[in-house]
Amino acid sequence: MADGMTDDDLQTLVLSYKGHQPEMSETEYETRVYANRSVSMDRIKYIGFDMDYTLVAYKSPEYEQLGYQLAVERLVSIGYPKEIQHIKYDPSFPVRGLFCDKVYGNLLKCDPFGNILSCFHGFTSYNSMKMRKFYPNKYVQPLDRRIEILYTLFHLPETYLFAALVDYFDNHPDYKRIEDGPDKDKGVKCGDVEISYWMIQQDVRRTVDWIHNEGKLKERTLHNLEKYVNRDKRLPKMLHQLRQTGRKVFLATNSGYEYTMRLLRYMLEFPELDEPGLGPLQWKSYFDYLITDANKPLFFTEGSMLREVDEDTHSLKLGVFTGVLQPGQVYSGGSSDAFCKYTGANGKQILYVGDHIFGDVIKAKKEQAWRTFLVLPELTDETLVWESIKALYQRLQNLEYILSVMYRCNTGAQLVPNAKLPNIESIRKAIKEIVLKMEESYPRRLGSLLRCGSQLTYFANQVSRYADLYGSSCLCLMNYTPNHLFTAPHQLMAHEMPSQEKTNTSPEPRSGGGIHYPMMRKNMSTTRAMSIANHDVDEEDGPGAGVATSAL
Repeated sequence: MADGMTDDDLQTLVLSYKGHQPEMSETEYETRVYANRSVSMDRIKYIGFDMDYTLVAYKSPEYEQLGYQLAVERLVSIGYPKEIQHIKYDPSFPVRGLFCDKVYGNLLKCDPFGNILSCFHGFTSYNSMKMRKFYPNKYVQPLDRRIEILYTLFHLPETYLFAALVDYFDNHPDYKRIEDGPDKDKGVKCGDVEISYWMIQQDVRRTVDWIHNEGKLKERTLHNLEKYVNRDKRLPKMLHQLRQTGRKVFLATNSGYEYTMRLLRYMLEFPELDEPGLGPLQWKSYFDYLITDANKPLFFTEGSMLREVDEDTHSLKLGVFTGVLQPGQVYSGGSSDAFCKYTGANGKQILYVGDHIFGDVIKAKKEQAWRTFLVLPELTDETLVWESIKALYQRLQNLEYILSVMYRCNTGAQLVPNAKLPNIESIRKAIKEIVLKMEESYPRRLGSLLRCGSQLTYFANQVSRYADLYGSSCLCLMNYTPNHLFTAPHQLMAHEMPSQEKTNTSPEPRSGGGIHYPMMRKNMSTTRAMSIANHDVDEEDGPGAGVATSAL
């Protein structure tokens, strides 16, 4: 071979390296960066950061409770019953990445293709039979206007509020579900007054926007930063270290100047921090370029006018800025094209770090080919639980494989002579029980953000497709050398798998790249009713209509 190494030599070298890698502790797992596509950091010349939920980590559930409380107060002020103020926010219910069906008032967890994995109406879980009443094929079109995808961490209180209102009106003695006519099952009625689920969703959506843009959410946050914001001395160190490597560090946030300035002063200016080499303590000095009011995702397409911010008056200066971006000057608006033009950067040289899968990651990747890093705070819980349920997942794979064999045997292909095969219905039941146990192991009632049994969620697929890197915090970047090569696992297509299956006797589940779950945690299951629709295989369905049948 050209490299002078035989296959045996190469195998020995690989095993030698792997043998010297120590087991990672839970703390080390929390600081790890995962790769969906390989990224060589020596080619990254610009590193950009979002602010909210990226540089600024809000405390959960305190911050979500504040947003929920303010939204409820706003709804009451526009005519909703005062009784809803008694509904307390429950952080154990919502996850992000759900589909909100505005027609029937349901919250759906879906796979990458729109197949429904589980369904909640208010706080009530629907089983497969109930679900088919609304979705005969257990499928929705993600781009349908009736569907609102709840992508972000800001959506958590919105998700809970919508479910709480649906539950409130459905169970209120003065309101009855609409049971006939064209609006059947699409809302409730009190006398001659109808309230549709679509209207409730629109009211909640507009209310959440109002508290962010015109309400008191920012004011209340700034008034009590210690209560709502996690302050970490590692953040200024990380930004300083990145700039020390010669890279340009920039901020691109949707937040306005005053809110950005006050938050980043709190996050970055530590008068008592006197470690050598830390650099200046003024917040702006940690960035080469600063852009507020970026208006993402519009920033990555046509953008808006790029203007300078007058830091004395906190207002915008007159006219559109068309010159070279200056260090220390704060700008407002603009676009990714303008940023690249005025800094000399190109897409592949830029790594952008953000928490919004659509506004920060998908658009940056699809429109500009920037390299992307998704901040996924839920990853800590996801990975810890995953390690505790690996045995369940292995059993699930075995059962699904046996189910596929049984269907082949039923068509006349007896693969193992005289083999005693269990009843198909018992296998189906066992599969549903295992998926239920897996979902119950996660700390939220709606289960995992990233999977349901053997199926990845729509959100997980978005992460795999568009986030080159991901981790639980932007601070994970501190744990790698400046020129680190993040390598992604190789992937096989379905037609390439059988040859591997014949020789692979490893008990470890095989991964196709995508989402990784390396952590360990004690089982945190609580009793809750979950509808695992994807594993409710109906009589008329074949083995692939709801249950994955890939062999081990």
